Amino acid sequence: MHARLQQRATPSRVSPVHAKASPGKPSQFDRIRQLLDDHLAKAQEARKRLLEEPYDPKLLHAWRVGLRRVTATLKDVAGFSDDDLGDVLAYLRLCREATGSCRDLDILAQETLPAFLKHAGTKGALAEQAMRVVAGHQQEAHRQAVLALKKYSLAIPLQAWRHWVASLEPPTDRTARNVAAAVIERRFDTLKKRVARLDGGQKRLHRLRSATKKLRYSIELYRYAFPKPSDAWLKQLAVLQGQLGLAHDRMMGRKLLSDMLGKEEARPFRRWSRHSAYEASKKAMQSLEKLQRLSRHWRAHAH
Repeated sequence: MHARLQQRATPSRVSPVHAKASPGKPSQFDRIRQLLDDHLAKAQEARKRLLEEPYDPKLLHAWRVGLRRVTATLKDVAGFSDDDLGDVLAYLRLCREATGSCRDLDILAQETLPAFLKHAGTKGALAEQAMRVVAGHQQEAHRQAVLALKKYSLAIPLQAWRHWVASLEPPTDRTARNVAAAVIERRFDTLKKRVARLDGGQKRLHRLRSATKKLRYSIELYRYAFPKPSDAWLKQLAVLQGQLGLAHDRMMGRKLLSDMLGKEEARPFRRWSRHSAYEASKKAMQSLEKLQRLSRHWRAHAH
């Protein structure tokens, strides 16, 4: 691990600030910096509460979403300097990934399995067995998640990020706008390529879902860089992300419960989860068509 994440933030390789920011409204870079700082602070607060209070799935979700918003966008923001913050980015990804299996089990226990039982009207020994087995795995996952959170503090990455910001000569609004346009265009191109590669499998679906999140988070981060509003894009991307997320959760739940109960025992659930994932995917394809018809407000600034 990089030395600045082991001990303290070292001096950045970027140039020092030569002039104070102009008074008045914040610069585009100030808005970008503040949003990223807020995401890190929210993740840090969620971690603190998870370590001090009884486990709450919503707090784990807040921890992971805060980190994902940063890991999805930090590399592009770091392009404003010659310090790519690669060590910080790699560490934050480890932080997020360390609790991923726990999040999958929470969704299975709280959303996917109850939805199946409600749909199928399943009662009796099988339902009780499934709920009992999932609850046991969930309890162990919670314990492992807390151990992981104890291991991954955000104090030093936050210090390194804030030192990087303080040492950077802020880019002009025009530079920030051009970078934002290029980033969003690239993210949208990636999304379209991943749509074309869908094959009905979970891996390709996961990659499309990831591309959707990255596009949404980038548009959110740079939303003030352009004169035209991005509300339509953010609304449609939120809908798409929800539909892809549901399909992914059903497919992941299918795998998890099959591993816990065995494929034969889980057959009714497997059949239902596959069908509901397919239905959610169909709706996602309709949302993608709507998305591609939207005006690309950033293109006037792309080079």
